[in-house]
Amino acid sequence: MSGPKAFRIVTRAEIIAICRRNLARLDCAIESWTSAGRRNGTIEQKDIENVTARRDALHRLLEVDRFTELQKQVAAEIAFLQADSERRVERAAEMAVRSKRGLRRSKAAAEALLQRLQALQVEIPTDIRSELSGSNRSSERLEVAMAKALLLLPSQAAQETATDRQRELANRLGAGERRATLQEWIAGQAQELEDPALGRVDTLLGELRGLGIDPSPFSDRVALLEAEPPARRSLIADSLLLDLAAAVKDGRASARLADELRARRAELFVMNSAEATSLVSEIEDALASPLPSKGQELVKRADLLIEEEFKAMAAEERRRAVLEGLAGLGYEVSEGMETAWVQNGQIVIRKAANPGYGVELLGGSRSDLLQVRAVGIGSSAEARDASRDHDMETIWCGEFDRLKALVAEAGGNVTMEFARPVGRFPLKIVSDPGASQEAEIVERSRRARPISPPH
Repeated sequence: MSGPKAFRIVTRAEIIAICRRNLARLDCAIESWTSAGRRNGTIEQKDIENVTARRDALHRLLEVDRFTELQKQVAAEIAFLQADSERRVERAAEMAVRSKRGLRRSKAAAEALLQRLQALQVEIPTDIRSELSGSNRSSERLEVAMAKALLLLPSQAAQETATDRQRELANRLGAGERRATLQEWIAGQAQELEDPALGRVDTLLGELRGLGIDPSPFSDRVALLEAEPPARRSLIADSLLLDLAAAVKDGRASARLADELRARRAELFVMNSAEATSLVSEIEDALASPLPSKGQELVKRADLLIEEEFKAMAAEERRRAVLEGLAGLGYEVSEGMETAWVQNGQIVIRKAANPGYGVELLGGSRSDLLQVRAVGIGSSAEARDASRDHDMETIWCGEFDRLKALVAEAGGNVTMEFARPVGRFPLKIVSDPGASQEAEIVERSRRARPISPPH
């Protein structure tokens, strides 16, 4: 082929690096999933053990060179963990909403029962009155107090309000038995509390808790809203709802940013450069504090550095694979040729068995596209044997197929972009690479020689 043959090469080292980056991201996704689940109480140890077992199985795929399968399964596992984490956060938010609404119903029922007793002029013990009217009451304490208060009702009122089963349960409070009928009574007393405004507030507060954000800064405003008559709540709830919605939005954005930073940190950990180590330190400092706008800047910087270092590593491995392959095919590959290739953007390698011929390699520094062509070595002024040139081009085409096989044996692969037919263009003639190297050595020596002082 007299024109350049363009091809792309992916080495085993490059594939392994990709897999390790993916596994690092998986470990990060597991960390986020575990942290959110433990924070919200939505995962158990067996869930963590199952995820850990799947991760270990994926690491074993790397050990047995099942790279394609590993990449597919890692992507699927990360997607599953992210979706599952979101479902568990939603479940935690729903649980928080139900708990809040249950407490509100219990408070309303307790107040209704207290008013009923007062209307009947029943003497209420101080401890029961305190429990029924206290502001910091749990659902459990309110139920205990209401069960006791039900026993204070006059017989006719008690018959109207409480069943024999309820009174029996009240007498057995020490055994801690749940009182389902009491719950039904509470629900019946609290129908008026199904307020749309309070429902939206509960939902947003639940989302904040699910995201791990402390909702206490809104506690006073929520308490004031609950104290308002139902007819006024929707009128004054808008400001609170807007602030809660903004807090949820900011919380989601911060959570996404934190996950992105952790993912970049995980990838940077597998790199050994000083720049990567320094950026990891900056990311850890950002994660340890409230995430400012600097977080997005760190993500961009990390992406650029990861891409830059990965490309540099991949390009180096591609050059090494090609040079090692050519050496195996009998070409004169010497130390320093890879550096010369990088510095000059091209290099000519002589065929040992046929000193008048070789191959020219180009590209590979700024992109993954490499070019190679057979060349004649000598002076363009000299007469050429066209038949022999054609034969050497044909031989090189066969050698290129062997080069691809050598790369494949090493765990990589070569894909063609285009190739010129043999003999379409005259063979390119280049100067003797050995003579050029000798001249370069002489020039470097001359520049390094100290200048003698004048006599």
